Amino acid sequence: MTGPQRDTLRNVLKATVQPTFGSNDRYDVRPGNTVGAVTVDDTTFIVEPKIPISRILFMLGYAADSTAWRPEDANLGAATDLVSAVIGLFTNLCDRALGRGLLNGYHSVEADLYTVRGRVDLAEQLRRRPGLDLPLAVRYERHDEDITENRLLLAAALLLRGLPIRAPATRRSMHRVLEALQNVTAQNYRPNQIPSVTWTRLNTHYRPAVELARLLLTLHAPDLTVGSQRTASLTINMATLFEKFIREALREALHVNSTQFPDGNACQPLHLDSAEQIGVLPDLSLWVNGKCCFIGDVKYKRDTGPGHNDDLYQLLAYATAAQLPVATLVYAYGPPTPSTHTVVGTPIRLAAQHMDLTRRPFDLLDQIRGLAAQISADVSVALPA
Repeated sequence: MTGPQRDTLRNVLKATVQPTFGSNDRYDVRPGNTVGAVTVDDTTFIVEPKIPISRILFMLGYAADSTAWRPEDANLGAATDLVSAVIGLFTNLCDRALGRGLLNGYHSVEADLYTVRGRVDLAEQLRRRPGLDLPLAVRYERHDEDITENRLLLAAALLLRGLPIRAPATRRSMHRVLEALQNVTAQNYRPNQIPSVTWTRLNTHYRPAVELARLLLTLHAPDLTVGSQRTASLTINMATLFEKFIREALREALHVNSTQFPDGNACQPLHLDSAEQIGVLPDLSLWVNGKCCFIGDVKYKRDTGPGHNDDLYQLLAYATAAQLPVATLVYAYGPPTPSTHTVVGTPIRLAAQHMDLTRRPFDLLDQIRGLAAQISADVSVALPA
């Protein structure tokens, strides 16, 4: 491999790359938790998932918008490769959203004009052109298609279009999407700065496509610039996707919202020490009336049954910080029977639960509902019916 190819495997696909013993230009590559494809120097590197492609599509669609997920969406997993399957799912959802026409809305515009429109931004005018009258720095509202929803769809479409699309129908769908969004401003979003969208009856038909676009942009590793050539890539961090899927499925099963069952980085402050200097951020937490009633962690790992020691240590810290007697680990693989450990000298119980990602979507959701029932039994406060 060339140097840029080696660095791309490390930085984009998160693979471990080591020189092959006895060779100067060959490498041993071990994939990590990131699957997908990346093209650099006219060569495409692909990491296929170990689980069926249809399960990837199911988790993507369900984590993006559980209320709009359709069983037939996962059937796109009949595609022979992950890239074609994900692009097919995205273009299908875009076709549904754009079939009613391009969504329009109001958005703020900042511009330098020779006539007054909206209101003059005096602070910006004085900063840019002190002492000059024209042009004027103004801010006004415009009603057109250049809104957040369409910008997110375009960002995801531009992310995917540089990759090889084998199916002619999928290529045509991608072309239709890009053509429909040709007057929308292209935005380069960072994975940790993806804007959210407020859903109303006017834009709810966009929700499945936009939320999938947001999820793909969140899971995607930023492209690298190699010389004058920019890499094209579609990457999915399976650990992040699995965590998002488990959290969304538990919200649905427990009938709670994102405030009561927040994302890990949106969790209310929890600390391991009385001085509140050692903060913890659990993957899963349930809050009722400002009190943490359940704590858990998600691991995209294979487990033989009892749980990994380092994961159990981390879970014990979460239970201690939340002052809860029970905490739960959720593994991606392992035996169907859960295991429970009682910590010596304390009433704390650490439970290890195991999902089976090879099972059909409805069977997997049944597993989630079983976990939700156990959570409800452990929680001492009343949950919504």
